Amino acid sequence: MIETAGGMIPFICHVFLILFGGFFGLSFAFNKNFAKNSLGFESIEARFMGRPLGFLMIGIVLMLIATLFQLGGFTSVDEILGAMFIFTVLAFTYNLLTTLKILESFDGNDWPIKHAIRPLIPMIVIIIRYFSL
Repeated sequence: MIETAGGMIPFICHVFLILFGGFFGLSFAFNKNFAKNSLGFESIEARFMGRPLGFLMIGIVLMLIATLFQLGGFTSVDEILGAMFIFTVLAFTYNLLTTLKILESFDGNDWPIKHAIRPLIPMIVIIIRYFSL
């Protein structure tokens, strides 16, 4: 399994992305207070906004698991990581522009830097995996 992943570092990156995405996917989908406590969205609509995003992330994690164990003929993880990389770059850019007050936040309050750092974590892991192959 480690050899098919491309070595030890890509394997560790793959497992980390499964755990990171699984945590946030399950938290978005099933934790009622996650949007309020972690993301700062106070409205009741934010809780329901996170559910589809959580199920989307769970689907990506299931695809990562299928490619790790090569289930159902899925062997290439490049397309999944490419989509995740594009999503994290866009999320990081938007959150950084909102933190720097170039874009206005949805409620007019200051946007904490932690929102810009969260998508940066999987983006760096994907970059490390890319350059270690």
